[in-house]
Amino acid sequence: MDLSQKPPYSTVDFKALTKKDLYFKEVWQQCSGKLDFQDTATVKTLSKAILRADFGLQLEIPDDRLCPPIPNRWNYVTWMHGLIDSTSPDYTSRYDSERKVTGLDIGTGASAIYTMLCLKARPNWTMCATDIDKKSFESAARNLALNNLMTRTKLLQTTELNAVIPLQGLGVDHLDFTICNPPFFTDANDMASSLKGEGKSWKPNAVCTGADVEMVCEGGDLGFVTKIVNESLVLKEKVQWYSSMLGKLSSAKAIVNLLKKHGITNWAIGLVDTGATTKRWVVAWSFGDLRPRNSIARFETIANEYLPFPTSYRIALPSSITSAGAKSTITTHLSSLDLNWAWDESSSGGLGEASQNVWSRPYRRAYERRQKEGTTDMNDDERTVEFAFRIKVIDLAQEVEIQWLRGRDHVLWESFCGLIHRHFKKSA
Repeated sequence: MDLSQKPPYSTVDFKALTKKDLYFKEVWQQCSGKLDFQDTATVKTLSKAILRADFGLQLEIPDDRLCPPIPNRWNYVTWMHGLIDSTSPDYTSRYDSERKVTGLDIGTGASAIYTMLCLKARPNWTMCATDIDKKSFESAARNLALNNLMTRTKLLQTTELNAVIPLQGLGVDHLDFTICNPPFFTDANDMASSLKGEGKSWKPNAVCTGADVEMVCEGGDLGFVTKIVNESLVLKEKVQWYSSMLGKLSSAKAIVNLLKKHGITNWAIGLVDTGATTKRWVVAWSFGDLRPRNSIARFETIANEYLPFPTSYRIALPSSITSAGAKSTITTHLSSLDLNWAWDESSSGGLGEASQNVWSRPYRRAYERRQKEGTTDMNDDERTVEFAFRIKVIDLAQEVEIQWLRGRDHVLWESFCGLIHRHFKKSA
């Protein structure tokens, strides 16, 4: 089954699932269609049924270890798909079946669920997976072997003394991403009160089967992800995207503030929502300069201060300018600048790269002078790309969309958007 483009879950069609899985059908009939999510056996049967029916995966976990809710986990994985796909070094912005990607599942758990979903959905990916709990680690290995995924996985049992991202222990120099479902609670009392719904307007809709080692750590989810942030400050671009799920919105906000405190300007924040009462948040950050698309990096129900700088800018075309005219104007103007520019008629879009602000008046004057003299400062191959962009003309919407693909300087990005926008105003 092709899962590379399978969408996230918005809900689960239980009746449809009964037709795909006999074990779940039996539970459904016994409860007359009213599932008891506080019953451990029901929750496990549901998770196993979804994995079998939708992913072709088998799952076996000890009774005293966490049984993962599959829609929640898959939605995080699909979010990661979007993040990786939209920050491809060749700017494809879509799934590339030839691209080799290696991820790290931090604290893979007894199910190894993130590792299995990543490997099953993307056949060209490989995964590393760690866990400090011996029982969970051994169970994870069994699940990977059961699903013939061991050859694409590097497993490492760690201890509290190990780094959270143990590149040396795993024998890898670089990772494309980390994925993590950290312990959410600071201690057993914190977990107990949360599972009772204390301080909330609702109670958790499903029983928690996790052991303390899976659910509790010093500082809870915020404390654990802070460790990842601190390690990232040393590893930097050895990992393209660091990420983790967070159980509390306040924790996600605190991590964003921590990133900003350390001068990290390239981050993404996502909402994991499966239609149930329980929501989760994901924060990812990078020391690289590849910029993810807005639909991945930003969701608009959170205050703007926690959102990364927008990477999309739309310009409504004046009625006097046709789509064909807009394409011609863009290509003519950008071809006159000292940058790499190529237009693809089939996609009504073009891709450009610049070494600096080549549209500033002083630079353009110097560039024109060099052209007249027949001299250049350096070969194109020697230039560093400081800014990359894509421009699309959207015919139906009568709009021009500019996408920021690469760069560290948001002032440069804003300046370029202003250049294109002003040009259309003049052409109106």
